[in-house]
Amino acid sequence: MSSIEIRPAPRSAGPRAGRLAALAALGLALLAALLAGTPARAQNPDMEGRFVGIGPARGMQVEITDAGRNPAGMFHDSNGVEATIGGGWKNGGLEALLNFPGRPVFVRLTPSALGMQMAVLPLDPEGKPLREQARVLAFLREGIETPEQPALYQDPPKRAGSEIDPDVFLASYQFWPPEGVANGFDNIGPRYRTILRMFPQIHADVLWKLCQAETQRGLLAEALRGQGAGCADIESTVSRLQESGRFSDWKAAVDREISQLMPAVQCSRGYIVKESVCAPASQRVAKAATSLETLGTLLGRWR
Repeated sequence: MSSIEIRPAPRSAGPRAGRLAALAALGLALLAALLAGTPARAQNPDMEGRFVGIGPARGMQVEITDAGRNPAGMFHDSNGVEATIGGGWKNGGLEALLNFPGRPVFVRLTPSALGMQMAVLPLDPEGKPLREQARVLAFLREGIETPEQPALYQDPPKRAGSEIDPDVFLASYQFWPPEGVANGFDNIGPRYRTILRMFPQIHADVLWKLCQAETQRGLLAEALRGQGAGCADIESTVSRLQESGRFSDWKAAVDREISQLMPAVQCSRGYIVKESVCAPASQRVAKAATSLETLGTLLGRWR
């Protein structure tokens, strides 16, 4: 394996070094503009440790050995190539330039509930930012168990305003970073967003991801309307469950509701036509529609 250390170009190294330094500054500025983080701080001890990629980042690893004022770590891509992580803190995230063979890549690492996100901004051979290739990858802290990806799994949508099958969303969203969940929640359309609201454990789990996303804030406000709770309530509840070791119970409850809702969604789209499956599924949705359960009452039961 190769190891590539990232060092700032010396100021006296001549015009080429000056251009590279200017390019680095431009790239970091663009990345920050595209993917703004949380309030600024000089260090983040929560980001120390080893993190493993999920979804499109499967096979990648990030190891942060020092999350202080002089951050240090190593990135391993899925092909075994390594790059040293240095850089610095900006707006609550760690920004660095990874010099992979062929072209450099700017990255921004920010903490998430179960690990971290890596925002990636590649550069073309001339050093110009490729905005259309910017993406966000999700990493879980090493040791956190995740279920195997289901057969219906698809990678997270890169943008809102398109269309995604609701059964694909149900099967996939738990593996997606918050921005992917926000895009997917938009793409399933208002009909299926309404149906998801009828299943409060799924709805709460989706809202937990939406609350972490930087985009689709209007959609989040709509989803929270009349729910008797907000993002702070969700985040504090999930944090307590994680600290007490009960988060697996939360996820098990989510999976039970998905198993109840999935047949109804697939029947409504004609993927399943058996009366023996679709009739009970329809009855479950009808029963859920009359429930008075809200996000607030559900979170109260988890406290």
